[in-house]
Amino acid sequence: MARNNGELTTLPLTANPSGSGLIVVTLAMLAVGIVAVHSALAGVLPSTVSWHARSDMRHTLFAAAAAVIMCLGWRFRYRWLCGDTRKLPVTAIVLLAIAAMLALAVYVTPLGHMRNGRLRWLKIAPAPFGIFQPSELLKIALLVFLAAWYSRRRFEARRFGWGFLVPAIVTGGCLALVVTQDLGTGVIMAVAVFVTMFIAGVRWYALTGLLAAGVSGFWFFVVTDPQRMMRMKAMIDPWCLTNPSAYQPRQSLLAILTGGWFGKGLGRGIVKQQYLPERSTDFIFASFSEEWGFVGAMLLMGLVMLWIWFARRSAAGASDRFGFILAGALGAMIAIQMVLHIAVDTVAAPPTGMSFPFVSVGGTALLVTAAAASLIVSVSAHAEPEQETPPSG
Repeated sequence: MARNNGELTTLPLTANPSGSGLIVVTLAMLAVGIVAVHSALAGVLPSTVSWHARSDMRHTLFAAAAAVIMCLGWRFRYRWLCGDTRKLPVTAIVLLAIAAMLALAVYVTPLGHMRNGRLRWLKIAPAPFGIFQPSELLKIALLVFLAAWYSRRRFEARRFGWGFLVPAIVTGGCLALVVTQDLGTGVIMAVAVFVTMFIAGVRWYALTGLLAAGVSGFWFFVVTDPQRMMRMKAMIDPWCLTNPSAYQPRQSLLAILTGGWFGKGLGRGIVKQQYLPERSTDFIFASFSEEWGFVGAMLLMGLVMLWIWFARRSAAGASDRFGFILAGALGAMIAIQMVLHIAVDTVAAPPTGMSFPFVSVGGTALLVTAAAASLIVSVSAHAEPEQETPPSG
């Protein structure tokens, strides 16, 4: 296969082991998520609830849509998001601007929707399918923008002004739109941006300054919020009975420990009987571990490691700088969230409302994360094919 008018020929999945592997592992995690969510919510929802109002049924529909996105979205030519590298990345800027305006609309329009005391959603249509979380789109759009920005020679990453200061200001503005109501998403965005800048080649002293600013900001938001401070203490001592924030970490540990080697069996978990809040979202790993045990948890973590490996291979095989940074950034973001979710459920990190990509109950998150994963596959599918060596003589 060869170039066609400067464009790369799309590789079939049979000739793209990294991309096909990523699709298979993602579909496997979606399947695990459907089983885990149905089991976690079994016996919890009243039988009188209509099917479209049930979280497990909605999750199945969204997971099916995410699977379709994974199987078809990889054919999308990711270079369209970059555009002409001699000009500004207009497409990426427009996408980021739309995502930022949607995130801002949560606070300044009547469409803002609050759940559990947090204002994170837009209600654009009647429930249950009309609720949208703009921060999920914003964190993807930000990484697409940074990848497109750093693919321009005029915005060399080693230049302080265009290569560091401008992206840092844009990142700060995006973080300001989500961090007050969703610290977990803000942390993921900040770490993913740091990884993106590292991949792009930003100088070490600029990254050190960015890291110091991020740590300072995290400390500020934790110390000034008594509830978040109590969550930090709950991570240190989950068995403290006087700290109400320690209840979830304690129940999460009990669920994992009582699962034993092979678990209590599918549908036989105890935590779903109202003992562990957010059993199908923030603590789905703990709920899964109780029923499938240590062996099942290790198999799920094995899928996570396989996913990270295939994503890394896809980025390493990119045909251009934009694809390399894009696949690396998106892969890092999803991998970071997977690892942090497991860390929260095992009380190695404070509870911050971190869902498990492809597994936890979700709507917007499932679709957007699947779209991000399909972009990674697109990078590997449109990598420059190897040229055949002409016969000698």
